[in-house]
Amino acid sequence: ALPIFQVQLFFSASSNLFISHAHLRHLRICGYNGESLPSWMMKHQLHCSLPNLVSIVITGGYNSKVTSLCSFGRLPHLQRLCLREFNSVEYIEEDKDNSPVNEDTVSKVSPLFPSLEELRLWKMPKLKG
Repeated sequence: ALPIFQVQLFFSASSNLFISHAHLRHLRICGYNGESLPSWMMKHQLHCSLPNLVSIVITGGYNSKVTSLCSFGRLPHLQRLCLREFNSVEYIEEDKDNSPVNEDTVSKVSPLFPSLEELRLWKMPKLKG
């Protein structure tokens, strides 16, 4: 069987459809109206379940209530990230543990978005950083 390289999902309601495929390189989610992104994307697991993603395009729906995003920055091969119509999102990548940073921990942490070449953000009025 040939590996799957691209998946497009179109949502008319919230869904927790699980996607895990080591060869997946392109992911497009359109019209997502949930209160949070699907659980398989959250909890810092995206880089484990979809390690070879190079392109992510996610469009929220008109009534999207998503307030936080997953750790896109941990995807080692991600080159393109496009996010649109997430009216309540304030941060693209947020440090959830708020732990103090010292020289020892900085050297052990991988840089965020190591391969990113293109970042596009549309209609995200509450975005702070």
